[in-house]
Amino acid sequence: MQTRKLSILASFFTILELLLASCAPAAPAPTPKAAAPSAATMAPAAAAITGAQPTAKPAAPSPTPKPAADQPRYGGVLTVGVGGDPPSLDPHREETYFTYAITAPSYNGLLKYDPLGWPDVKPVPDLAASWEVSPDGKVYTFNLVKGAKFHDGAPVTAEDVKFSFDRIRDPQFGLVKSPRRQQLGAIASMDTPDDYTIRITLGYPQGSFISLISSLFFAVMPRHVVAEKKGDMTKTVVGSGAFKFKNYVSGASWEMEKNANYFVAGRPYLDGVKGYIINDLFTRFAALRTRNVLWWAPSMPTMTASQARILEETLSDKIAVEWRSQPSWYGVVFNLSKPPWSDVRVRRAVSLTFDRKRMVAAGLEGAGVVGMTTQPPGEWALPQDEMARVPGYDKPDVEGARSLMTEAGFPSGLKAEILVRSSKPHQDFAVLLKDAVAAIGINLDLKVVETGIYNDTLFRKGFDIAVGGFGTALTDPDVCLGDYYLAGAGRNWPGYNNPDYDELYVKQSRAADAGERRKIVWEMQRILLRDLPIVTAYWIKIPYVWWKEVRGYIPPVGFNNAYVYENIWLAK
Repeated sequence: MQTRKLSILASFFTILELLLASCAPAAPAPTPKAAAPSAATMAPAAAAITGAQPTAKPAAPSPTPKPAADQPRYGGVLTVGVGGDPPSLDPHREETYFTYAITAPSYNGLLKYDPLGWPDVKPVPDLAASWEVSPDGKVYTFNLVKGAKFHDGAPVTAEDVKFSFDRIRDPQFGLVKSPRRQQLGAIASMDTPDDYTIRITLGYPQGSFISLISSLFFAVMPRHVVAEKKGDMTKTVVGSGAFKFKNYVSGASWEMEKNANYFVAGRPYLDGVKGYIINDLFTRFAALRTRNVLWWAPSMPTMTASQARILEETLSDKIAVEWRSQPSWYGVVFNLSKPPWSDVRVRRAVSLTFDRKRMVAAGLEGAGVVGMTTQPPGEWALPQDEMARVPGYDKPDVEGARSLMTEAGFPSGLKAEILVRSSKPHQDFAVLLKDAVAAIGINLDLKVVETGIYNDTLFRKGFDIAVGGFGTALTDPDVCLGDYYLAGAGRNWPGYNNPDYDELYVKQSRAADAGERRKIVWEMQRILLRDLPIVTAYWIKIPYVWWKEVRGYIPPVGFNNAYVYENIWLAK
């Protein structure tokens, strides 16, 4: 039945594309280009001030005088194209953007990233009106807004915040797994002096703590609803966000409607959001070009560079295309408990076969950056001149790889199965890998599975090697170098366990001086380049794409932060 739905949907959009290919897509009459709503129109306040008193409710928007065409307008439904089904609707449980694309607009966090602040990652109030930090940097006191309610009418309290954090960090609260558990590892205790105050005490000062908890991964859930569902929120979405969840049909679509009782006065502008699940990249592109969807939900796999160029060359007056570098990467994950991948010589041999520049050109049409660890390019990455000297970074070394295979006892190579997601870009990367390692006698069979099965297999460590695209919401080392490598971390799929590495992780997380922290982070990356539990091929850049009648949207860095619609409005 699902296959039939997808087939019908694909045929529908393909026919539309053929009919409209020779003419301009239907669109509203052009209006003067509008800027995003200014900070003066946004609520709550644009920044938190340490020691500020809590407000009873964020102030209603007070727009500055503008031409009528530039005024935010109420009404309309935003249509969105998404590339796949979520494994479940529980944002605490899942790590794929497919879940956040559907659920994020229905939830709030304690804090959030300023939607108008990109590319800076600036935490601002959400359910917390203000916060204070103790002089020793260990005690955070958050004062909640009053008047926020869940979609069932129950008030949002400090107990709900505490429960949500506990649910992520402690499996006994109903989660089989939580990929973000280690990000809350610094928390020693939490208490709630009253309904609108939560105090979080850390075991040690952590400079990144506020940034970490501002991502939409830490959604505040209603404790009573989770209890009613006996901990199972895989099919239930009840938050306090700007949009109420209406329905979800696997393989087809989902809907959400405006929360008329949203605690942020004057928001949202839209009446609702309608999302279409369109697995095929080309069918989704056709749906965008023919204006059947107004916004391309950013993701991995993303729109190709050639598709973006088509839009820039033919529809630049109607469709916006903005490129952003992402903390997201393609690479190979090894199960370190499974021979021969438990042998670092074999892992290193695989890495040496990579022609990373060719992979960027072939896999991303040039829209990427060569990489070797999961710390993205930027202030925390190893210096470029040092990386250039790492074997395999600048060019492949097939002879060196063959020598390592012989040394490891595989002079004639080996045969293995590789786990890969069932999307074309992921399979394309798997083929690039298959071709590369064939040069040293490694024969790979691709095991292609749907996203839900893929993610479950990773978390169960039921694989030998896996390839795909992965990412984080932040570039901070607490995330990039913690999620995938810290012993016991939720996304440590390789099962990597290095006490020296873990000790450095804690040390860098506690470091107050940025220069000192950077030196520790560099040493962690050197350890990873030696041990290679994961081999990274490249970091990606992606185009954010939307019809220009969609206003008030600023693309973020990190597409997991993209699904916030409360400030979006449609020019009519």
